[in-house]
Amino acid sequence: MMLTRRAGLAALLATPALAQESWPSRPIRVIVPFTPGGGTDVMMRLVAQGLSNRFGQQVVVDNVAGAGGTIGAMQVVNAPPDGHTLLCGTPGSIAVNPVMQAGIRYHPLRDLAAVAQLTDSPIVLVANKDLPVNSVAELLAAARAAPGDLNFGSAGPGSVAHLSGEMFCALAGVRITHVPYRGTAQSLLDLRAGRIQLLFENLPPVMEAIGLGHIKALAVGTPQRSDLLPQLPTIAEAGVPGYVSSSYMGLLAPARTPPEIVRRLAEACAAVVQDADLAARLRGLGATPTPTTPDAFRSFIGARIADVTKLVEATGLSFN
Repeated sequence: MMLTRRAGLAALLATPALAQESWPSRPIRVIVPFTPGGGTDVMMRLVAQGLSNRFGQQVVVDNVAGAGGTIGAMQVVNAPPDGHTLLCGTPGSIAVNPVMQAGIRYHPLRDLAAVAQLTDSPIVLVANKDLPVNSVAELLAAARAAPGDLNFGSAGPGSVAHLSGEMFCALAGVRITHVPYRGTAQSLLDLRAGRIQLLFENLPPVMEAIGLGHIKALAVGTPQRSDLLPQLPTIAEAGVPGYVSSSYMGLLAPARTPPEIVRRLAEACAAVVQDADLAARLRGLGATPTPTTPDAFRSFIGARIADVTKLVEATGLSFN
């Protein structure tokens, strides 16, 4: 009887290690908390294919849209912490929603394990091609001459585009009217048509329109000039010191996922996004590969949450 109990205890203690060694033992599900076909979805599918090839196990993208990314994020929060269900995290689901959505039931730093950042895309200040301003300095002069007359669109209240525009106004001390839409596509159509004048938008959705001359780009929100649009100044150097805004994509797992699985995932992500062919495809979509360690990504998320908190406190922004 004693021998049997000892054998059972040994087997129980060995189970987590064995589970980690055999991981992944079935397809990995990556939840993208948006509808199919958008920039995040397209890029995550490219990364997922690379991970599938690396693990010899299928990595499946599952689109779970709703509530600005909250519904998809909650599915990962509630999933078993075994490394087989992951979240494709973007600013909304891991930095904006936890600050701005009342009654939200998760916090990324408590309920999710950071795995790795995958990409970063600059926020680009773009204008209707007929707007008579061609630089940030000219835009600031026009905004100060007629407070509130200029407007900027966004994918909706609390979106990255909304926060990026409000940050610009707060740091520059100008008033530009926010016009919310139900997505980037409609706001971009209205920008081209001249129904709105400005967008502070993630690069991938506007990259083609910029290249075709349908809209004009004035500056980027990254701390340094983007190698994707090297001719453009940063918003900070062009007249709004301290301005930094970008859109990013990364992987997160449920909290309590074994550290060894998190480490293996992070190493695989780094190898995949640094593959020359895949990196070129991501850059072609307007994103720069930015692989990180789990600790670095967790610190990054904490800093972005602090940035949003500071902006909300300074401006009184809400989803309403």
